[in-house]
Amino acid sequence: MSLQIFILGLLSEGEHHPYDIKKQVFKPLENTITINDGTLYYNFEVLLKKGYIRKIKVVQSENRPEKTTYGITDEGRKALEEEIYAVFQNFTSITSLYSSLLFLDKVDKHKLAYIIEESIARLEKKIRLIEERPGFSEVPDRYRDSALFISEHAYHALSNDANWLRKLMEHLRSP
Repeated sequence: MSLQIFILGLLSEGEHHPYDIKKQVFKPLENTITINDGTLYYNFEVLLKKGYIRKIKVVQSENRPEKTTYGITDEGRKALEEEIYAVFQNFTSITSLYSSLLFLDKVDKHKLAYIIEESIARLEKKIRLIEERPGFSEVPDRYRDSALFISEHAYHALSNDANWLRKLMEHLRSP
């Protein structure tokens, strides 16, 4: 999951401080997503240095550390959109798309559907290569069964990913 996409997406919907995001968003997901404080605050600093977010206010409570509330900048909104497109263009696994899925309302759905269509075409090309099994006759007998299992798994994983992307593309294109 791209933490920066997640942070920008949340800030595009309202002002937050890192602790608020951790408490309200990551706490319920702690068994599936592990984000430590250092990683979260580091990513806020990176986004701040890039000019994608800005400090809104600093609140100091007695006996508590200060809390800085952040908001997204216009440059951050553009970066969020472009990063979502880039993630779909260059993904290596469906799980890397999860944070982007939460913020599909921030992008042009027709453009994203086109990008997904290109990704499906790349997956289908890989699937065809597996089906053709080039060079499979050169695999020593000793490894052939293992190679078949690997090939079968890759085929089903790629097919599953392509089918999932087709559903997403149909969803984006539906009125």
